[in-house]
Amino acid sequence: MPQIRSVFIVEPEGQGWIIERLMRDIATELSVRGIQTRVGRGNQYGGEEVIFNSRYLVALSETRARVNSLFITHVDDRVKEQELRMSFARFNSFVCMSPHDAEFVAALKGDSVGIAGIELPARELTVRPLRVAYFSARYEDGRKNEQWIIDYFRNRSPEERAAFVFCFLGWGWEPFCEKLGELEMNYEIYRYSRFAPGEYQLYKEALISSDLLIYLGFDGGAMSVYDALNAGIDVLASDTSYHRGLGEAVSLFADRAEFVARMDQLLKRHSDRLQALQRRSIQAYVERLLSHWNSVIGGSESTIESPTTVTMAARQHTLQSFRSHYKPMLSFTRIRSFLIRWVQTRLVRH
Repeated sequence: MPQIRSVFIVEPEGQGWIIERLMRDIATELSVRGIQTRVGRGNQYGGEEVIFNSRYLVALSETRARVNSLFITHVDDRVKEQELRMSFARFNSFVCMSPHDAEFVAALKGDSVGIAGIELPARELTVRPLRVAYFSARYEDGRKNEQWIIDYFRNRSPEERAAFVFCFLGWGWEPFCEKLGELEMNYEIYRYSRFAPGEYQLYKEALISSDLLIYLGFDGGAMSVYDALNAGIDVLASDTSYHRGLGEAVSLFADRAEFVARMDQLLKRHSDRLQALQRRSIQAYVERLLSHWNSVIGGSESTIESPTTVTMAARQHTLQSFRSHYKPMLSFTRIRSFLIRWVQTRLVRH
């Protein structure tokens, strides 16, 4: 497979949207991989192998480039569709924001040659830890079953422990949190004097910053379940007393095994978010982008990003589905945008 050595990213004048940030992320990653990469206006093209146009409606194509590539964002009116149609003769690479969008471009073009559907990358890959509140005083006899938390996380990985921040609201939690500290877990303690003005309201204000309230005791129920509903956060509580019958926002468990199962679900949800973002990293995006460009140079079809061959009826269905969301070309803003593009297109080629 051919190795790309240089890329020129075309950036029209007067733009400042998220696309420009994305293009600089791409340029940085390409440079890390040893590929000479520049970002500039169309008239600054210097003979690079790949021209990647950040704006598909204001685009440069050059016979000197082995790949003339368009980054295609949304098509939301008939004029943009026609402008895209006219580009099919001048470009040999069409990079869409997803496989779904690639299906539309392929239906418009009549084939999938040179079309890649690569999901837009995320710019931040971290996931905020889940903030779990426990709003209750703690007692030495263990009636609140807080030991279940220690037991659950004792054999978990550091990454799994770091996925949670436990926020204890009330008295007596300091000795327990020392055990959490030994496991290198995240915790916060909110303890207000019983003589503090508005003590209860202070606790309720701290509760608002949490994502979930848990209550593990089977000792008659906790009013903090109501406080969590007031705060608009979810609840994971023991299946007892007046905890029942509060709707879907309150998830109940009957014993330790069910509590563990609920915690597993929370941990999986966090892991799924993290993995989804990692799959959409800029590194993964550039890897697929280079694979696509190399396939264009080599004259082969990409087996991952290119939309599959579909019937004429399916293509018409795809076109109709996308066109149903088009906006009419009646507003001053759309007419003005078209005229600006018309002028910029002529400038970018000279």
